[in-house]
Amino acid sequence: MKANAVMYHILERLARFGMFFYHPVFRVTGREHIPEGACVICSNHIGMADPLWAIFGLKQGPFFRIMAKESLLEAPLLGKLLHWAGIIGVKRGEGDINAIKEALKTLKDGKKLLLYPEGTRAKDGPLEGKTGAVMLANRAKCPILPVYIKRKRFPFSPMALVIGEPFEVVTATGKATAEELRSETDRMMDIIYKLGEGVG
Repeated sequence: MKANAVMYHILERLARFGMFFYHPVFRVTGREHIPEGACVICSNHIGMADPLWAIFGLKQGPFFRIMAKESLLEAPLLGKLLHWAGIIGVKRGEGDINAIKEALKTLKDGKKLLLYPEGTRAKDGPLEGKTGAVMLANRAKCPILPVYIKRKRFPFSPMALVIGEPFEVVTATGKATAEELRSETDRMMDIIYKLGEGVG
């Protein structure tokens, strides 16, 4: 078994442990919407442990990768674990060509890619999404899978993960223009947050 597969199993066990003691009630809906093959999984971002909950809730094992800020990979122990799990580190505040190439390769290999379009934790409501997720989906010619996560920051509180229907990036000529990237990103964020309406 490859190192990243082993690490995904370890991270999933950590998520299970965290669920048992911190969020014993974890409701996942819409898992039937997860498509076969490549897609860009886009979620709101409310806490540092969100990738762990995604690994546990989506149940895709090592067949999807996660994009995260590069500084996490520089942490002495956590960074090594994330590296072994196949996390793609992204340099903040600049176009990271190497990360983009690795992300596109992941999608073209038929795997799924999870990222958080807001770029940072949205503690006080929605933030404007960055256009990178839509750009990757457009270039890889794969759908976007919207996900909404809701939880409270105190022990034994319930948590919900809502998976929406996948959708395609809409463009006039195939390759998205800057204006289309912006408008499709805004549409994507609207879809993500609408998934959370009515979630208890």
